[in-house]
Amino acid sequence: MRLPVSLLVANASWLSVLTDAPWTYLVLGASAIITEELAPIFGGIAVHEGELRLMPLLFGITLGGWIATAILYALGRLKWEAIRRRFPRTRATGTVALRVVRRNPLTASFLVRFAFGLRIVLPMACGAAQVPLLVYLPVSLVGSALWTAVFTAVGYAAGEAAVQAIGHLGQVGEVVGAVIVTVAILAFVRWQRRRRERKASRQAALRRQRTDGREAAP
Repeated sequence: MRLPVSLLVANASWLSVLTDAPWTYLVLGASAIITEELAPIFGGIAVHEGELRLMPLLFGITLGGWIATAILYALGRLKWEAIRRRFPRTRATGTVALRVVRRNPLTASFLVRFAFGLRIVLPMACGAAQVPLLVYLPVSLVGSALWTAVFTAVGYAAGEAAVQAIGHLGQVGEVVGAVIVTVAILAFVRWQRRRRERKASRQAALRRQRTDGREAAP
């Protein structure tokens, strides 16, 4: 879900409603899981214009995104199968994400905020894969902090032009996410086929050994 960029960039007066108050940082942090890159980019622009302070902004958005991914992790750990039954269209993506997490738990935990198109599924898969809390929480926190810093810097450096550019980033991100998922699914299917072939080969070899053993018996 993403806010309509056209409404946000149509008038620069949105900067005037931002105040250097705790609620502003709380709102930006809480909305980060929905607005995604828009929250830190808007925050970076506001910092550039002197409306907000940098450190509270980084802290608020980092913490907001991190808490959201922690909640998704908990849902995946507790309700993974129920969610897969409730949303059958996500089964293939969820299966692939789960195998990716099991192979690379540290990398997956770090990238939960960067994974375009997979920001809901990937942290849930980390929970379903039983990635230890002592691993997931600190690693995902570092990833959330880096993600916040990168896009805040984009907003600060590029100004309001970044807001217009980010409108296209969502479309690009969806395409990239779809490509990643498609490649992962194809790789998973190929791996499954090879596994079945190896299993059938072992079973055939075992049957031949048993047949040879019976024939060799007196």
